[in-house]
Amino acid sequence: MNKINHCGVNSLVYGQLLQVKLHKMKRTQMILLLSPNEVRLIQMLDPQGTFSTYFDLTQISDIQQKEESQLKIINSKGAYIKLYFQSAFQLITFREGLDYLIKEANRIQKQLDSYNQIWSSALKLITQSDIDMDNKLNFKEFQFLIGELQIEIPERKLIQVFEKNQKNNQLDEATLYKLLMDITRRHELKELYQKYSSKQEGMFEDPLQAMLMTDKDLQQFYKIEQGQADYQPKRKLYNFYDFQNIIFNDENSIFQPKPLDQSQPITKYLINSSHNTYLERNQLTGESSCFAYQDAFKMGFKCVELDCWDGENGEPKVTHGHTLVNDIKFKDVIITVRDFAFYKDDNPAILSLEMHCCLKQQKRIAEILQSILGDMLFVIKDYKQEKMSTLQQLQRKVLVKYKADDQFLQEKLQLHSSTLFFAQSHDDMQYKSQEFDDHKHQANIKQFSQTLDEHHTKICRELLEITSLYAVTLKLDKKPELVWIVSSVSEDKIQDIIKKSHGKFFEYVENYFVRIYPLGLRFDSSNYDPFPSWSAGAQMVALNIQTKDLFMLQNYGMFLNSSYVLKSNQDVKMNIYVRIISATNLVWEEEKRRQEEIVDPYIKIRVAGNHDDVNKSEKWRTEVVQDNGFHPIFNYQCSIQLRHAQQDVIYFQAYSYSILGDSLLGQYCLSPLNLRTGYRIVPLLNSHFKPLANCYVLVQIKIEY
Repeated sequence: MNKINHCGVNSLVYGQLLQVKLHKMKRTQMILLLSPNEVRLIQMLDPQGTFSTYFDLTQISDIQQKEESQLKIINSKGAYIKLYFQSAFQLITFREGLDYLIKEANRIQKQLDSYNQIWSSALKLITQSDIDMDNKLNFKEFQFLIGELQIEIPERKLIQVFEKNQKNNQLDEATLYKLLMDITRRHELKELYQKYSSKQEGMFEDPLQAMLMTDKDLQQFYKIEQGQADYQPKRKLYNFYDFQNIIFNDENSIFQPKPLDQSQPITKYLINSSHNTYLERNQLTGESSCFAYQDAFKMGFKCVELDCWDGENGEPKVTHGHTLVNDIKFKDVIITVRDFAFYKDDNPAILSLEMHCCLKQQKRIAEILQSILGDMLFVIKDYKQEKMSTLQQLQRKVLVKYKADDQFLQEKLQLHSSTLFFAQSHDDMQYKSQEFDDHKHQANIKQFSQTLDEHHTKICRELLEITSLYAVTLKLDKKPELVWIVSSVSEDKIQDIIKKSHGKFFEYVENYFVRIYPLGLRFDSSNYDPFPSWSAGAQMVALNIQTKDLFMLQNYGMFLNSSYVLKSNQDVKMNIYVRIISATNLVWEEEKRRQEEIVDPYIKIRVAGNHDDVNKSEKWRTEVVQDNGFHPIFNYQCSIQLRHAQQDVIYFQAYSYSILGDSLLGQYCLSPLNLRTGYRIVPLLNSHFKPLANCYVLVQIKIEY
């Protein structure tokens, strides 16, 4: 570690006074220092000592630098802290020290999780509960700890537990450890553990403590129950808590990654696509930001939209025109593309340019794309290709979508026809097929010809040369002369196309791109059901990613394995048997509510996708467990029959029941093709699709094909 890193680390170890703005609080002065009791926590104290809080280094999901003097630290729950520095040097020094401590905290956390998951989680809670910082908990602090664990224990009973175990009206760490181990024992695993434990050792009050699993026992468990014959244990002996930690570990997730066939032309894939990507909120008054593009790429989106407008000083900008949305520089967006487009995987990124710029600024856009992206920028070498390049050939490439120009494409194809292409002038375009009568057909041709005349002078030759997807109107009655094209269709019109010309549309999307986008009337940036378009074969079904609704959750599940999903015409039939056994750490997302209310949880399972599977499926849910979010036991079973599993997703949702309306606690979604059999955990996400710490649903999965 170099000198400046030492300075940064020391500033946090010994404390640094900074201007701080906590989430939903006013800006104030705070002392930031590494917790003396827990090296994975940064403590924040006001100079008067009247206020103290923590942020967990292992729960930091993002650090954003704004200007040269501000850092924004965001945790997995979406809460943030803003830090203000006097100079860029001070910021850099602090940032490098913080980065080092985060790396160390995650290393320590990983070691502890593999050794004793329960105690590593409890240590953080004890540190937070230890208000007077004496390494012991009095009754009030113990009560706070139990509340944070979302365990409903009557105060009278809690007093009895405390009195039985206290020394000098305090609970020391050793006593707390024993209490928490008893409280956090997963009794639902007892029979399973006993079934595979072959070794007896010593005499204990608790029979479980006398039983041990050998490495051979664990291998048998994985082979028989988990369907994994190649599992290699890391130790010779395992006690019950070791086995419990193996089950409740992220490596035992219900999600099974699958390799992706990259040998097909990219028109054969569904692509994770976004609409109005620059927006952080709604499209009338929301903010636009490069951070929105960062988030999109980090979530695995590969088709992003840039609404390009003339900016000041000859520099084009990205914004939502004729609204209160702010502007961001086009150049800054492309820098973000360069730095983050391949954050999740190396599959190609597509920049969908909605062009409103004058010719001069379009030329500037071409310059920016070439200078910043360089070799990343894919340029067509053979315009006469009969099929698109394969996914493998386009790894780590950026494709630009821009409106087509007849004259330019005829030149490239060495053709002389004047009616091969109808350039797309705006998103909400028409389509034509043989099912239109002659009158409408002629009217459409006239309309598109007028559009070409009006916009022809605005077409930029420099930008056309680096375009790899040319936007044209959708024509189902004639095979296009060029494969490097894309047609955009609104969500309402695609339904009409599928209904009237399903067969022709399905054939068309085998070789040519179609992009679906939300209606402009969705001012709140709400989403639409993507499955009808996916089922019809449309490759780019663009959703508003700033809105984390149910349709976005389904999109998350569809592309969880990869940002590109290979379309399959072969039906996959599955019978899935699910037993929802229990859950862990179901809590309110809001901090204040978490301290005031205990949840009454239940779990739902749903299928989304092919209408046959959805219509035939029932609505499955467990019973409500009263006053226990920490460790509710459900033992609920259901059977899910799918006939088109390749077109479906399965999603889990945890709710808290209320007569005034149920509240979402956590959620998760994945393709049935990625399900793992056996005893698995479902790692729940919050409303922002961020992982919830130690929040799982324990299930048993069996599959018949």
